[in-house]
Amino acid sequence: MQFLKYSLLRLGLFAAVFLLLAWGLRWGVFTAGIVALVIAFAVSYLFFNKLRLQANEDIRKAFSKTSANKTEAQLADEAVEDAYDEQRRRAEGLD
Repeated sequence: MQFLKYSLLRLGLFAAVFLLLAWGLRWGVFTAGIVALVIAFAVSYLFFNKLRLQANEDIRKAFSKTSANKTEAQLADEAVEDAYDEQRRRAEGLD
């Protein structure tokens, strides 16, 4: 949930700065986009650090669930595949 909040906050910040520069100050679209991107990154990194770290933790938890719950059969299959790949590399001289 924190990842979604942080993403929407950054997107909103980018949109606000972009619209201010593109429509308000009549900057070019490319220039306004680059400047808005840099400003949104800097502001969110400096002032929303706690939310950024919480979002990072959400993503870490989501990815750790997929690899930590492997069954014994899946781990055995991976070991066989690794051994086969290693044997093939040695035979082809890729090592």
